[in-house]
Amino acid sequence: MRHIGNLLSQQRERLGLTQADLAKRMGRDQTYIARVEGGKRDPRWGTILDFARALELEPMLIPRNRVSTVEALLHSETDLPGDVPPLVRGAW
Repeated sequence: MRHIGNLLSQQRERLGLTQADLAKRMGRDQTYIARVEGGKRDPRWGTILDFARALELEPMLIPRNRVSTVEALLHSETDLPGDVPPLVRGAW
């Protein structure tokens, strides 16, 4: 689960939030945020959804046979709204 923690940490930093800021948004302790980001705590699905809301992300379940299509779309040179970070297979 460390890769999930890394992705959450990167998005938190992209938004200019501290762990304490994120913890406040989620109603959690800062130490919990640190454990998840550090890969020492495996969050439940509901908690991942809480992270997503607090970090302005939209979680999606993508059928495996469509992952390459979604990745290609995210990596395309088209004008996408906002700062859309690239997702790479290694980050999943």
